[in-house]
Amino acid sequence: MALKIISTSDGSHSIYNDEIHETYHSVHGSINESNHVYINSGLKYFLDQEKKKKVAVLEIGFGTGLNFLLLNNYINKTEQKVYYYTIEPYPLPEEILKKLNHVSILGNKTKDIFKTIHKSEEKNIRIGENIIFKKSRVCLEEISLEKNSFDIIFFDAFAPSKQPDIWSLQNLSKVYGSMKKNGVLVTYCSSSKFKKSLTDIGYDIEVLSGPIGKKEMVRATKR
Repeated sequence: MALKIISTSDGSHSIYNDEIHETYHSVHGSINESNHVYINSGLKYFLDQEKKKKVAVLEIGFGTGLNFLLLNNYINKTEQKVYYYTIEPYPLPEEILKKLNHVSILGNKTKDIFKTIHKSEEKNIRIGENIIFKKSRVCLEEISLEKNSFDIIFFDAFAPSKQPDIWSLQNLSKVYGSMKKNGVLVTYCSSSKFKKSLTDIGYDIEVLSGPIGKKEMVRATKR
């Protein structure tokens, strides 16, 4: 597998995987996409709706760690407490990580955090005063998720056309079972098959405006 760092339209880096011919983020802006889909449409939306002091986030597809860095920056402006659990079966090599420009864009305060989250594995660690973080090197198919545990799901795997197994009805049902009532799942994907699967499982779905360069995204709620 050959990985290549690319620049996206907002100046932030992403990575191109030439084995599956797919980028880790939108070429129209990796930070813009992550902020739009996961922070604004997911985290911020849920906190505005539910007013919880403590929330649990599950991320499917850790990748570069960008979603977490953006969440950390947002949470630092609040008194919100977050438990953040993410899975990544294929972690990025250090030679790629050290060339990414996310830290230089998001601020030097994220430098040590960036190193910590990529080195940590299989144990809870504290990030600042408000976040507990854990990362597992495991596939969604292999993991056992506790029922009614998570408030927010960041579903950020590669597209269904590239990794269809991750988006299977079985996996989506497993994630549904792990969510608390009124929990939300957000993702850039808005394919018809995916939306039908969510509806069949029992999610209420909303088709929202997508980030720059993409017409639509999906937010699904467990009622």
